[in-house]
Amino acid sequence: MSLHVRGLDFAYPAKPVLQGIDTGALAAGQLTALLGPNAAGKSTLFRCIAGLLPPQAGEIQLGEARLHDLPRAERIRRVCYMPQTFSSSAALTVFEVVLLARKHLQDWQVRDDDVAIVERLLQRCGLVHLAERYIGELSGGQQQMVSICQAMLRPADVFLLDEPTSALDLRHQLEMMQTLRDLTSERQVVTIAAMHDLNLAARFANHLLLMRAGRILAAGPKEEILSSPVLAETYGVKIELGRTSDGGMMVGARL
Repeated sequence: MSLHVRGLDFAYPAKPVLQGIDTGALAAGQLTALLGPNAAGKSTLFRCIAGLLPPQAGEIQLGEARLHDLPRAERIRRVCYMPQTFSSSAALTVFEVVLLARKHLQDWQVRDDDVAIVERLLQRCGLVHLAERYIGELSGGQQQMVSICQAMLRPADVFLLDEPTSALDLRHQLEMMQTLRDLTSERQVVTIAAMHDLNLAARFANHLLLMRAGRILAAGPKEEILSSPVLAETYGVKIELGRTSDGGMMVGARL
């Protein structure tokens, strides 16, 4: 199964935002990084795919289905969108809010397998030590990690993560991106993560989309996009590529 956005246009009154967006086919099992400067239209694209904004033209196809033809409940089930900002002062523990994410689109009866699945994902995301803490007591970075855990617990086909590591320290960025890549491959889902960090994209993504001013400028394997002159032109910097000791790609930028 793949996700393909074709000819997508979206505009607010007197303000065009997305123009002729075509992502190409985004394959299940691959982590796609959506790159681009501020105000490129990344968050708006996510909201259109999730069904929160109605595009004026184009189509969004998931496998054989056109998303805009699906009932709203079915679209919500198949597409999980995690916005950029997340905070909560709810009087619930980390375990409880993650469990609620699992039961949200199911019946509300909690079974032994629900508890076991939540425990395993908390362990995998490095959150077991926070399981009994109230969500409102956590730091911004810890709340962001819980939000990612909630999202990845959903039985969706597409995951749209808007800057999922923006509040995390370096170690947790690496751990969370590794977890996202592994879960994407294991579950054979389509995951798109909007991000600014080119090195995280180079290290963990399989595929890149490059946006600017509401258009997709380039789409393809990360090696191809990172070495393209359009990347440097988009950000207005000089790009230098290298390799880490384990063979991964490394991106340097200078004015």
